[in-house]
Amino acid sequence: MYTPSTASLNRSHGRILVVDDEPQMLAVAKAILNAHSMDVEVCECGSQALQLFAESLDTPDRFSCVVLDLTMPGGLSGFEVMDELQKLDPDLPVIACSGYFQEDARDLCQAIGFTDVLQKPYTLEHLVATVRRGLLRDRANHESA
Repeated sequence: MYTPSTASLNRSHGRILVVDDEPQMLAVAKAILNAHSMDVEVCECGSQALQLFAESLDTPDRFSCVVLDLTMPGGLSGFEVMDELQKLDPDLPVIACSGYFQEDARDLCQAIGFTDVLQKPYTLEHLVATVRRGLLRDRANHESA
């Protein structure tokens, strides 16, 4: 389980991992979040996301929030990645992202551990606000630990 270092708690902004199989979505998310002074890493598949997250765990540059596409053909689904992320850090804020949400999907996603839901296509404001909520939750989780 992750134990935060002093350096990671003193950062003004957390580090965000955005996982999506669509390169254009990654480019847009990275540009938007970078423009709001956020440190963003992107990747196109679940296995790479798990590797990047695991490598960051015990470092000052650990990821503070993950934006995770739920439907990524040809590899791990977002739900499978979420399950593995929770094993590595149960307090990690993970935002479910998809263009295929139905009405009851929000409740389902939150019931299985996602901290928030981001409907595609999203607006600049919605992406930034959702990620900021995730970062605030991460800070609160680690300040109370």
